[in-house]
Amino acid sequence: MTRFIEIIKNTLILKKQALEVELEEDINTKEGKVQERVDKCMQTLKSITDINNIEQTLESYINNNNKQ
Repeated sequence: MTRFIEIIKNTLILKKQALEVELEEDINTKEGKVQERVDKCMQTLKSITDINNIEQTLESYINNNNKQ
């Protein structure tokens, strides 16, 4: 199970890093309408937040499992 959890954690890290790169590119671009860029950045931020929440939930699960 430990190996499986490590795979999940690494997958989350990779997805988060990719989203952070995407967010940086979207912030720095001058292409497209402002509202479209804002909407895209907000969606990317939501995805990053979702991953952060998943990471916290996973850590909580791991900590609770280790106490038992």
